[in-house]
Amino acid sequence: MEPETSKAQLRSRIRAARADRSLAEASPASSSSVATTSPQVTPADATPTSTSPADAVAAAAWSVIREAPVRSLLAYAALPGEPDLDPALDRFLAAGGTVYLPVVTTVGEPLMFGQVTGSMARLKPWGRWGIREPARDHTLLSAAQLLSPAVGLDLILVPALGFGADGARLGNGGGFYDRTFGPHGAAPLGSASLGSGPRVLGVCFAEELDLTGLVAEDWDLRIPAAVTEDGTHIFTA
Repeated sequence: MEPETSKAQLRSRIRAARADRSLAEASPASSSSVATTSPQVTPADATPTSTSPADAVAAAAWSVIREAPVRSLLAYAALPGEPDLDPALDRFLAAGGTVYLPVVTTVGEPLMFGQVTGSMARLKPWGRWGIREPARDHTLLSAAQLLSPAVGLDLILVPALGFGADGARLGNGGGFYDRTFGPHGAAPLGSASLGSGPRVLGVCFAEELDLTGLVAEDWDLRIPAAVTEDGTHIFTA
């Protein structure tokens, strides 16, 4: 099977599973869980009461942020079905942390990055995919600028549809993260994964780890570890 065919089938399966999960969590029986997933600033020592996978991923991400000396991080604004980190990011922002998010400026080009001002709840969707992004009236950073000592990024949280056993990332198919942070991208994250830069963690659901049939090409981004509802998972080389 051709690599791209395999990836397309995996994407289709995972998107369907995420859609089913979203529907289940939105059902009347899950209304109490839905109420806790909306972005909100809570005290740093608060304990989440929801047990849904989406809430548990955010809680696991918050544990990573809280347990390490994180001052600034790169994350993402979740699309429907993706693990939603908004609760953790809003808590981090309320504690004085700095959050950057990706900005899609041109299809086929590397990502740019903007700083969140205020809270995640205030972000508005932009562009053809309706991704929530920081306001574009602020200065955008290139990947190289984002990873520079001047910014001092401590943590990168990378969204994915899943990962192979070696950390190969399955993205949505646009190639933005590969083009930006992959081995042949604008600012490869290879050195970061070896400990000389910000800590890099993927984000997905636990059932999306160790994907069978995921064939990575030499330009594909690989991640050393991932955060799921079960905590942090370290990939084998």
